[in-house]
Amino acid sequence: MKNNYFTTYKFENYDVEGLKLEINFANAEFLEIKTHEEIDTPIENIEESFDPLLFGIDENLENIRNIDDLNGKKIILLDGHHRYEYLKRKDIDKSIEIVLISTVDVEILSYPSRLTIGKKEFEKILENHNFLNNASSKFFVSIDDVKFFNKEIEDIYQLYEFKNFCYVNEYISSTVNENQAGEKDMVNFTPIKISEIVDSDSLFPPKSTWITPRL
Repeated sequence: MKNNYFTTYKFENYDVEGLKLEINFANAEFLEIKTHEEIDTPIENIEESFDPLLFGIDENLENIRNIDDLNGKKIILLDGHHRYEYLKRKDIDKSIEIVLISTVDVEILSYPSRLTIGKKEFEKILENHNFLNNASSKFFVSIDDVKFFNKEIEDIYQLYEFKNFCYVNEYISSTVNENQAGEKDMVNFTPIKISEIVDSDSLFPPKSTWITPRL
């Protein structure tokens, strides 16, 4: 698909197509843009050109014929929270490349965190907050793939409040790169569903989601 506004974007490693277009966020009041994660440390310096931002929309892309079709529709920032926050904070008046995909093509995994305290100490913290490895629930925290479930947690937002508690108290760190993801003492949480992002205006803690496809 190609017109005056966008072209088809084909992902290299995923069987997904999106739309590539340029948007000046300083003049994009017609867009309803939703972020879903807090950022830890804001970017203060950035290159003049940078990778496109990735957005999702709960809509069949075939229904998007021109830029006006985005008017009033919620588009969700999937990747690039630091860059987007910088653009908004600095009120950058320039067109930025974005890639827009349908939310049906989005898959979300838990972004792994790294333990910054001893495993036994963290297991005791889990026990004190009613996480047990001999229980069963939709909501869990795992250490090296050993899951600890909590029957008292009612929704994903409560679970990630606990993750934020662990993050603030420096029990875990979000500074994990792809090469560390398979190491020991890695902590994961029940993955967030795309519907739980679409249906809520809650912000999850930094580095809560590992979203594919990736640019």
